[in-house]
Amino acid sequence: MERRELIKLVTLATGAVLTVPLSSTLLTACKKVEKTEDIAYALQFFNKEDFSIVKNLIDVILPKTDSPSASDVGVHQIIDTIIGKVYTSDQQKSFSDKFSALKTYLLEDNQLESLQNLSKSTNENDKDAKSAFLNLKQQTIAYYLSTEEISKNYLNFLPIPGEYKPCIKLDEVNGKAWAI
Repeated sequence: MERRELIKLVTLATGAVLTVPLSSTLLTACKKVEKTEDIAYALQFFNKEDFSIVKNLIDVILPKTDSPSASDVGVHQIIDTIIGKVYTSDQQKSFSDKFSALKTYLLEDNQLESLQNLSKSTNENDKDAKSAFLNLKQQTIAYYLSTEEISKNYLNFLPIPGEYKPCIKLDEVNGKAWAI
């Protein structure tokens, strides 16, 4: 056996050995978050009452229109999982304290107006509640736009890496080169 053939075989064997666990990991990491109505969701951070409050709050932030609401695509479950599994215990405690301050605003009759006033507030007493609200608002928007249903059905979706076309006419790209 020649050295080149041996190198080819070793390379193929190494690739085969690495492909199986890597593909398994990718498939596991990309599993779809199921809706609460479909399965019993195991809470990671919030209790049932707080989870319900978060679900209602994210639907105030992103309600159902032509596109699904934030809770329809499982954003409340993603937020619960991220806070429960990714945040450190100090971050969880800080979030919990600020969320407790936010809950007082969510119990008022005119919730939408109360939240709008809170987001504009410069009062030092509203600092924790405002921080919790803006944090949840930011997470809601980010996770909503990242869900498979929204990114594929309501946004322009360009899979990366895309199709490779080595020889194309300059007219197809409006006379501009690709930036890498």
